[in-house]
Amino acid sequence: MSIETVNVEISANEPTSYPIIIGNNILKDIGNTIKQSSKAKKLLIVSNKTIYPLFKEEITSSLEQAGFKFEALILEDGEKYKNIDSLQIIWTKALEYKLERKDAIVALGGGVVGDISGFAAASYLRGIDFIQVPTTLLAQVDSSVGGKVAINNDFGKNLIGAFYQPKLVYADIKTLKTLPERELKVGLAEILKYGFIEKTCQLKGSQNNFIEFLQNNKDKIYSLNEDTVINLVKHCCKLKAVVVNQDEKEAGLRVILNFGHTIGHAIEKCSNYQGINHGEAVAIGMKGVFSIALQKGLICEDYYNESINLINEYKLNYKIPESMSTKSLLEAMSLDKKIQSGNVRFVLSTNTAEVSIFNDVTDEQVTKSLASLK
Repeated sequence: MSIETVNVEISANEPTSYPIIIGNNILKDIGNTIKQSSKAKKLLIVSNKTIYPLFKEEITSSLEQAGFKFEALILEDGEKYKNIDSLQIIWTKALEYKLERKDAIVALGGGVVGDISGFAAASYLRGIDFIQVPTTLLAQVDSSVGGKVAINNDFGKNLIGAFYQPKLVYADIKTLKTLPERELKVGLAEILKYGFIEKTCQLKGSQNNFIEFLQNNKDKIYSLNEDTVINLVKHCCKLKAVVVNQDEKEAGLRVILNFGHTIGHAIEKCSNYQGINHGEAVAIGMKGVFSIALQKGLICEDYYNESINLINEYKLNYKIPESMSTKSLLEAMSLDKKIQSGNVRFVLSTNTAEVSIFNDVTDEQVTKSLASLK
């Protein structure tokens, strides 16, 4: 059984580190692994109605064998439930269960479960241990790593949250076999993002050939080949970890992880988080920022075409619904959390696998880009 570990080191005022453990069929060992990472005696497992029944027996058996006391809280499934009401449900359950500061919340599920559970852990008793057990490709390669936790509200996505690092990320790629293709493609959009920003992440020792790897291994990735997927998740986690280590709280470099997300989050907001999922919105958003970069003369047409073709080859060729107005999208972008001095910041390609942050993108350039995506 192949197991890989990526260590995330945070160089903040209070330096911290935690492991990301990646393997196949490793959920049966999760109890002992949590004991190595946390002093918790009691655990609150937060999951949803889709995920928990799939892995309940395996996880609870492991936790029992490791001597943990635990209870489970099952939330509704979907981005629209990542809100203050669900957060209140978690706080109330934690209080009823009498979790103490030395105890922990365990997030079992995808990005929604991880985000809202992490925010609950960050705010309950001013912070208790938090364990991420991501079960989707998106969560394993991106949202479970780096400590950004948040909820949505009527004004936009992830506008209320915190930076709060987990004690452990435990990724069993066996869980990916339960995903329908549409859900798998949500994670593939984020994976392609890492290819487009790889050089700017500044990962030491990297050959910066992730785009080539993605071009050559699409079939193995879609078939969830064990070695290929473990290496894929590991590389994405290493890229994110090195960025987070340099800029935990998104003061500069970490903004590059939002490549495609400024437009993507606006699409999600305007869809009311229904009908278009995160990966579909980000795939559209990446095409949008490639269009803006081409308009600004930052990239050549060959790289633009190569990038758009790669997105399409991964079957991420989505469009903005005709019913979604350009005005509403521009308004949603104006509330983006990355705004600085009143200007929306865009992460744009400047070369193969390289990006920079720009705050001089005009409404006209964005409007032209959006028109090409319908």
